[in-house]
Amino acid sequence: MHIQPLGTSVGSEISEQLFLSLTEGLKLPLEHIALRAELGLQSGLDQETLESIKTSAYATLQLVDSYLLSLKLSMEPDERLDLEPVCVSAVLHEACQQLASTAAQYGVSLELHIHGKYEPVMAHRQALRAALVSLGHSLIEAVPAMGHQQLRLQLAAHRTKYGIVAGMYCDAEELTPEVFRRAQNLYGHARQPLVSVSPGSGSGVFVANAILTAMASRLRVGRYQKSPGFAVTLPSSQQLALV
Repeated sequence: MHIQPLGTSVGSEISEQLFLSLTEGLKLPLEHIALRAELGLQSGLDQETLESIKTSAYATLQLVDSYLLSLKLSMEPDERLDLEPVCVSAVLHEACQQLASTAAQYGVSLELHIHGKYEPVMAHRQALRAALVSLGHSLIEAVPAMGHQQLRLQLAAHRTKYGIVAGMYCDAEELTPEVFRRAQNLYGHARQPLVSVSPGSGSGVFVANAILTAMASRLRVGRYQKSPGFAVTLPSSQQLALV
């Protein structure tokens, strides 16, 4: 199955907005790297400092890689994104592993919620994983700033009549569909479009949305076990359903 990416003119506008958001989003981790390196040089680079620098650098590289993927998908109209049957549970597990170091650095616990078995969905595995990881980095950075007692991020999958939902959820009542819609209008123009949720630019959220859009999916605000968060509904694999 093939999905045609966005046209060139639309893709150029989206790419420009994403670039502006990304540059704002890179400031925080780069400042963290610089500060930790400076402190380390003054007092000696202990193992904890080195691990902190490594984690921040790795998270920044992941965001840049995801941005480059979204850029390629939006700027190359002749390229087609191949969708294939993908196991959502496996991709969520991989995303959880990639987010583990960043979550530990911010004191956020990751909870993987996958109950039962789900049939494969039609998706692009690399793109879906990149979207979830980018989304996760933004939420992990945001959770401590919200001031809630429970510093946790739930990665979950569940079934609806429209398909299989994959999402990330936290105790953030500030996150509503209206807040996200307003942020989508502001991003690329404001430094903190998700100001009520994230202290940064929230660039990972918008990179994830761009990737999912190229995959003919849509990032939205949803709930899981009463906790708000971001989710995407993915269609079940019709190919395997007919077997």
